[in-house]
Amino acid sequence: MSVRLTMSRTLPGPPEVVWDLITDWENQGDWMLEATDFQVTSPMREGVGVEAVATVRIGGLRTRDAIRVIAWDPPRLLGIQHMGWVKGVAEVRLTRLENGSTRADWTEELHPPLGLLGDIGVRLFKPIMVRVFSRDLRVLEGLVRARSRS
Repeated sequence: MSVRLTMSRTLPGPPEVVWDLITDWENQGDWMLEATDFQVTSPMREGVGVEAVATVRIGGLRTRDAIRVIAWDPPRLLGIQHMGWVKGVAEVRLTRLENGSTRADWTEELHPPLGLLGDIGVRLFKPIMVRVFSRDLRVLEGLVRARSRS
């Protein structure tokens, strides 16, 4: 079983600014407030195959999450495979809007461990995860605004 999360937000800057922020691996904790201790573990830092780990804490649960980049089309598409305790894929699509801003569409397709018990748990956590990831997009909005002004 799996759970699908979708979040969207219009960000006040061009896709290139958003892309730079979401692919600045060690500083992702600046906007993904539930994540800390980012470390790139692959020799490459850009493109398909980049691997990294981070500590993630949501709803009182803490895990070390390994990821691999599976889609890389700057500044339009970033795809991530979750390889930690919770498996799945994430996708961030960036669309340039006519007014110079960017529409960010973020989806997560998560596959929890522990069979039926994990499925029940992730479904109970779904509203919390949507709130957390929506907050992340609000924080990212502030960073995009600040960087776009400078």
